[in-house]
Amino acid sequence: MKSFWQYLGGTLVAPGRTFHTHQTDPRKISKGFKAVLLIGILYTATVAMLAAGGALITAPAVLAISPQNYYFFEIFFALPVSLAAWILAAGFARLLGIWGRGSGSFEGILAALGFAVTVPMFVTWIPETVFAVLLLLGMTQEEFMDLMSGPGFLQIFGWAYQIVAVLWMLVLVILAVGISQKLKPLRTVLIGFLTMVLFMAVMLIFIR
Repeated sequence: MKSFWQYLGGTLVAPGRTFHTHQTDPRKISKGFKAVLLIGILYTATVAMLAAGGALITAPAVLAISPQNYYFFEIFFALPVSLAAWILAAGFARLLGIWGRGSGSFEGILAALGFAVTVPMFVTWIPETVFAVLLLLGMTQEEFMDLMSGPGFLQIFGWAYQIVAVLWMLVLVILAVGISQKLKPLRTVLIGFLTMVLFMAVMLIFIR
């Protein structure tokens, strides 16, 4: 039985083998929960720094919260939303897995998705945390946005890391669905794609 950190690292370097091993772990759900809890806490800390730095959201809000106060209120719902999106996506994948005649379990997909969605989120968390730190050190949001939007490496990087995170999550979620639900390849890809879309949709509604 591997430790939580071994599963986290294994998802990074050998996700298929790691997910297979994880399915037989009697504590697989608690370890999947710890993964989502970890990234949820880290994002909450970053949101708190953004609020302290006076950051404004750069994308329109779905919730009726003013841009000036959005990050302050997000401190209180970033973690619950992350956990809810994880559980909802797992339930959705299990229902589709039953439709696809898979022989897995809800516990299996719940545990695997915990690591499948967490690891790629570090790719977006790190740049956002750097932004938050720069704000606290005195850089204005306008200066940072000008820096990232100008032609050159930083503009390309700003798009690239988000694309990498989405594609990486898609691959990991497909692997998690296939291994935990024991589905045929085409059904695995379809259900994995729909599961990731649902997870991302819930996150994008609330998280800025």
